[in-house]
Amino acid sequence: MPIRKQLKATLFEKAASLDFWFPVILYACLFISLLPITKWVASSTSEQSRILHALIVLLFACALLIRFGNIKMIQPLTFNQPARTYLYIAYGLLITSFTVQLIGPLKESISSSVLSLILIPAYCFALGSLILFVFGEGTRRLTRAATLTFCAFLFLSILMQPLDWPLRTLAGQWSGSALALIGQTVEFGINKEDGTGAPQLLMYVNEHPFHVASECNGFGIMLTSLLLALLLAIYRRLGPLDIALNLVTGIIFGFVFNTLRIVIIVLLAPSLMEHYHLMHEIVGTITYWGCLATLWILLNGPVNDEPLTA
Repeated sequence: MPIRKQLKATLFEKAASLDFWFPVILYACLFISLLPITKWVASSTSEQSRILHALIVLLFACALLIRFGNIKMIQPLTFNQPARTYLYIAYGLLITSFTVQLIGPLKESISSSVLSLILIPAYCFALGSLILFVFGEGTRRLTRAATLTFCAFLFLSILMQPLDWPLRTLAGQWSGSALALIGQTVEFGINKEDGTGAPQLLMYVNEHPFHVASECNGFGIMLTSLLLALLLAIYRRLGPLDIALNLVTGIIFGFVFNTLRIVIIVLLAPSLMEHYHLMHEIVGTITYWGCLATLWILLNGPVNDEPLTA
């Protein structure tokens, strides 16, 4: 039976039971309390395309794990033990956040940091609990991996602005070194008058100027690669050392493919200047998805049907 029809039949069957509505009320109260986090996630993904792309890739990777992992619904719309555990954790973190606000007076920056450290995992565990409640215990393994990865995604999203300039500088230096190795003349400069007050990092290749913009810092592809590596590591139940190796591999792949993207764009630009923006998008898309596809295969992402798992 299709998932939609199975959920519909189960809903009609359990709608008259108080045992069904009690957790529904708990979820409603919890997500109303966490509404500010939902708004922040929606705002971040709409304002930053790199964050949106990382979220899309994460959802797509979960879909692949569902497809090839043979994950089945087991007793859907049931307040099972894993769903209760996740919900208790979420409520515990939420209550802790309220307690932190009442303790004061903390400095505003410290208070904001503490609340972020508490509310973000509360939100992720709330979503994980809801998934386990709706789709049943059969999704436990994937839900655990997705919950922890989504939590890492939200924390890493906060670092986008602080890491922008250091990553831009590093991306410019490495791509400049790669271009110099193949005989190109490379120089760097900073333009402090871009109309917004923010400095511009310029890379001159054979006297042609290229702006190493925020989109070139590699945060997007490194974030996505890191999340993909973490998702697969948790899903495969790897040990601490293997998880660390997965994460390092994800970061390295993201950085290398971002450098490759910049080098290709710079080399093609002189002969394709009339179609620069189109070329820029095509090269960026190919390297982005090429990196993720290579990483998925290298880190043992499933590409064929696997045994039934929970």
